[in-house]
Amino acid sequence: MCSENIAALTTCIQSFPTLPTVVNRVMEITANPESSASELMAVIRPDVSLTAVILKTSNSAFFGLSRKVSTLEQAITILGFKEIRNVVIARAVFDSFKHLKKDKQFNINIFWEHSFVCGLAAKIIAKELKYPANEFFIAGLIHDIGKLVMYMTLPGQYSLLLEESKAEGKRELELEIDKFGLTHDDVGMRLLKRWLFPDNLIAAVGYHHRLEEQQEEVAFSIIIHVADILAHLSESATEDSDEQPDITASFYPEILKIATAHGIIWVEDDLNGFRQQLEERKVQESDALSLFMI
Repeated sequence: MCSENIAALTTCIQSFPTLPTVVNRVMEITANPESSASELMAVIRPDVSLTAVILKTSNSAFFGLSRKVSTLEQAITILGFKEIRNVVIARAVFDSFKHLKKDKQFNINIFWEHSFVCGLAAKIIAKELKYPANEFFIAGLIHDIGKLVMYMTLPGQYSLLLEESKAEGKRELELEIDKFGLTHDDVGMRLLKRWLFPDNLIAAVGYHHRLEEQQEEVAFSIIIHVADILAHLSESATEDSDEQPDITASFYPEILKIATAHGIIWVEDDLNGFRQQLEERKVQESDALSLFMI
C-alpha cells in the first residue's frame, strides 16, 4: 500500500500545475541584484488582482508602515524586492489550493489558521534574532503545504489518518510514514522544488521536522520547527483556557541543543516571551491571512 501511495503522491507532484508566469518572473527578478524596480513593476502591473493584493497587504498591520501606500511603484520602493516576493509567493500558494474544501476530518480553514499562527511565531522569533522577519513569516505560512498535497491526492486515506491520530493520540508524522511512505515535509519540499522556490523556503518546509538532517539554511528549519510548536501551544490554550500547556515540556532537549549548536540560544524565559508576543500579534495582525485568501 505504501508503494502505491508513494507513486500516487509522486505523480500528483509531477503533474501539479506550474506557477503562473508572473510568479516565476517575480522570483527571477527579485533574485537578481541587477534587476530594476521598473522591471518588477512591468511584470506585476498587468495582473490587476495581484497588484490589489500587494497594495492591500502593504497597508495592513502585516507591514506596519507609517505611511499609506497607494501605488504599485510606492509599494516596490518602500517595501523592497524581498517583501514583494514574499507577498507574491504567499498569494500563489493560496491560489494553488483554493479549490480544496473542508470535510468531516479535514478543515482547510483551520489548516490555514494554524499556518498563519506558525508564520506569526516565526516572524516574532526571526525579528528577535535580527533575521528578515517577513521571510520567516512566509516560511511558517507554507510549512505544512505537503499535507494539502496528501489530502488532495488521497483524500479518503488522509481523512482516516487524521481520525486515527485523534482517536489514538498518535503523531500525524508517524502515521504518514506508516500509511503513505512519505511525510508531509518531504512531500512539500518536492513540490516547492518543482515550483523553483528559493532555497530557504525549501529548507524550511522540507526539514522543519528533521533538523538533524539539515546542512544548509539551518536557521530557517530550526525557527519554523519552534514556531510550529508555539502555534500548537497557542491553539491548545485557546481550546482550554483553564489549562496552559507547559512550555518546557513541549520542546525536546535535542531541539534546543541543535539550536545552540548553530548559535541560537534560548532559555525558558525566551520561549515564554515568544508565546506571550504571539498571543498579542494574533490580534494585531488578524487581517493579514484574509488578505492572502482574497
